[in-house]
Amino acid sequence: MSSEANWRNFDFRHFRLHSRNRRFLTAGEWILLAVLLALFVRYGFLRGWHTLNTDFPNYYVAASIHRLGIPLDRAYEWTWFQRQNDHLGAREGIVAFAPNPPLCVLPILPLTTLPALAAKRVWLILNLGFLALALWVLCRVTTLRWVRVAGIALLCVVPLYTNFWYGQYYVLVLLLISGAYCASYLGHRFTSGMLLAIAAMLKLFPAVFLVLLIWKRDWRSVAGFILGAAGLAAISVSIFGWEVHRVFLIQVLPQSSRGEWLAPYILDRNSFFTLWSHLFLFEPELNPSPLLNSPVFYALAQAVTTTALLFGFFLSSGQSNLKRPVALEWAAFVPLLLLLSSTTGSYHPSVLIFTAVVGFDALLKTADTKKALVLLALYMIACVPVPAALLKFFPLTRLLATLALYILFVHALSGRRSVQGAGKWAVAALIVFALLTTSNLRALRNRSEDFARRLPSQGTGDRAANPVATAAGIVFTDMQRKGYGAVLLQGREIRNLPLVGDVLSIGGASSSPVAYFELTGHQSSIVRVAIEPLGSTSEVLTEGQDPVVAPNGKWLAFIREEQGRSSAWLLATGSQDAPQMVLQSAYHPLDLTVTSEGDLIAAVGRVSEPHLVVARRATQLIETLPWIRGPVRYPSISPDGKRLAFSRRELGHWHLMVRELATGVEDQLTHASCDAISASWENAQTLLYAADCGRGVGLSAVARVVLPASALP
Repeated sequence: MSSEANWRNFDFRHFRLHSRNRRFLTAGEWILLAVLLALFVRYGFLRGWHTLNTDFPNYYVAASIHRLGIPLDRAYEWTWFQRQNDHLGAREGIVAFAPNPPLCVLPILPLTTLPALAAKRVWLILNLGFLALALWVLCRVTTLRWVRVAGIALLCVVPLYTNFWYGQYYVLVLLLISGAYCASYLGHRFTSGMLLAIAAMLKLFPAVFLVLLIWKRDWRSVAGFILGAAGLAAISVSIFGWEVHRVFLIQVLPQSSRGEWLAPYILDRNSFFTLWSHLFLFEPELNPSPLLNSPVFYALAQAVTTTALLFGFFLSSGQSNLKRPVALEWAAFVPLLLLLSSTTGSYHPSVLIFTAVVGFDALLKTADTKKALVLLALYMIACVPVPAALLKFFPLTRLLATLALYILFVHALSGRRSVQGAGKWAVAALIVFALLTTSNLRALRNRSEDFARRLPSQGTGDRAANPVATAAGIVFTDMQRKGYGAVLLQGREIRNLPLVGDVLSIGGASSSPVAYFELTGHQSSIVRVAIEPLGSTSEVLTEGQDPVVAPNGKWLAFIREEQGRSSAWLLATGSQDAPQMVLQSAYHPLDLTVTSEGDLIAAVGRVSEPHLVVARRATQLIETLPWIRGPVRYPSISPDGKRLAFSRRELGHWHLMVRELATGVEDQLTHASCDAISASWENAQTLLYAADCGRGVGLSAVARVVLPASALP
């Protein structure tokens, strides 16, 4: 046989072998897709279909509140939001709206005509559509067959499953990022910027895409992003009002953007914020044993991480404005978003589907098969279930996999260009590092101020608040696994009070063993209970919320709220008379205190700019207190009636103050970049209050502070 015949024969056999391998590969992909799809339906979709757990009720309650005509101004207050949930009967258990931006309510608004579980099921069906559409878009912008794209997507096991189980937004965010990339790929860069703006207004972390657009000098996309964000903000303000947006911008965003949110020290949050907090920031209950208690080390570590991640991308990617987006740059930027986020839940990495599909396709196009396979391996580590035993010893598995994924792309990008002007880059990096370090240190200043003041707690909940001294001990609310309860602190012994329903606020006086509790269900009721003996019969007094008691125990003041309009009422505790309205809804009372003479001092007005008024019981006159500059909330009158404690907001944080009413002398008792609220007098020299320093927005612990000599009569 000639050599030519031998070559043809060999080539034919090789072709047949190659075709057979392709058939096996295709069959394997179909089998894998079928298995992954079955698992997704069983453990993701159907699990979410049958349960109404977090987080969908958070959005549903907020949307339902708005549909009922109740302003969302106080939606970021934990107990107020829980009260609305209980009144609606939306969900048994804890709900909270912080730190979501107000616009994320909008997609759920049309579903509020349905019961909560039915609404969630519609949302899950919509999410299936969002996922299918995202995969169709990714097929269009890559050369991968749809079966391969779908298989890669369904390998995102934990994030995708929890997104459907919890009823979250991240499949929609995935669709918006994929659509933005497709629009840019097709040359519609203004539309691309607008789609990214929508994603950023729903969940804040995609806003960092603006850095990429500016870096690429893609000014049409930048214009689309800015105009889109401005337009959406205008729509949000027109629908939900300016007040809730102001509260979000002033009070919620600064703390949550620093990682001070739910579980700020838990390593499986997969964030460098939580990693460095866990290693370097002490908190008596949540993180009692850091590797090294050093805010300076935290500030430096966080600044180094952020600077290195950002400049690693800048140095590896080109700055020129190309006609089409560079696939590897977009694929790298999504894990960068996650690494820069202040917290990353189990569902956030759903957006890595975009990175895996686009990045895998781009690496195959450059014949870099090894990097493509490494990409898939890292993607799977970041997304598939990890055994609990392994997570115990390697809790940073997902974070490190995401970081390695980002480094893989940086390496692939940096091999295509040379770095010029190294000196300028070094100077720029040092400036950014210095600014971040300064900002971090400023935010951490005085954070441990109230740690030594903390009262003992059960350590079973994330939030203790509303402390009140009674003759039987200190009583406060406690966020527990299935709702809010009340606990009694006697010395260092803590006992749960046997009350049925969510206990959202407490009133009492140190002169009496009787306390007044707000119990919520379909309405809020004020219940009187003798603390000792424990388990005494409760007596329902009236409909209302936020009870406060005069220092002598003779007067009970409370708030009633109807359709978001609040009014203040007064009741003599030893009388059978009906309660009397003291402040009409036009004043919009927020917080109350009552003197031993029955005069009412209230924080009233807009949530973002409240001020104090006093309602005289004897004369029925209502006077403003302009000499106490605002914004101020949470007033509390001293037992002798000579001093007033309250919280004043400065630079977005509530600081505890005490004022001598006769002289006007004020003392500031807290100074950290966190909130100290809900003060009450334990005795003439001591205040109880709730502070969220080192814990997260509104997730407070109870503390005690002895007044300085200058604040004593």
